[in-house]
Amino acid sequence: MRRLSFTFYVCLFAASVELFVSCSKEGSAGAVGAQGPAGSSGATGPQGPQGDTGVANVIYSDWLDVVYNPITDTTAGPTFGDTLSWTATIPAALLTATILNTGDVKVYFNLGSVAQPYIYPVPFFNGGILINASFATGNIYLDASTDVGTFTSGTSKIFQYRYILIPGGVNTLEAPDVDWNDYNSVKTYLKLKD
Repeated sequence: MRRLSFTFYVCLFAASVELFVSCSKEGSAGAVGAQGPAGSSGATGPQGPQGDTGVANVIYSDWLDVVYNPITDTTAGPTFGDTLSWTATIPAALLTATILNTGDVKVYFNLGSVAQPYIYPVPFFNGGILINASFATGNIYLDASTDVGTFTSGTSKIFQYRYILIPGGVNTLEAPDVDWNDYNSVKTYLKLKD
């Protein structure tokens, strides 16, 4: 009887294994049920961290016509009346003392036209032409070695100027890939319009 009992248990075990192995939880997919009602809105999440300062505060001018005036020698002598340099003033009403003390001012000179720009940063030195800029509240002063004022050639204006005022809250170090002396890089970064 003991032998029958052992055989019985072996068969029972084999049948259990066969039953367990042959059972599957996979079957054909059932019909899709109707969508349930929308739940209520959850609680407002916590305030996120302060983001990086953007460039929204940056102020830029249109391309401007600039007129230079000669500075002549008024001292008695052989050079009396000679032109010593040329100066121009660009009014910049939004150039504040705060920007002068904590921000930055960039000036660009277009040797070409708006349609065909050839832009350099100021200070500019090329072929004996020198243009420097200085700044005061409300004004940008230009000093040049020759008359580099705006003129018209055909239907295009040549030698126009543009300035960009960058308040102190905008950290230029946050944009290390911006070359502030490359107008196209600045234009792309600040999304300037021509």
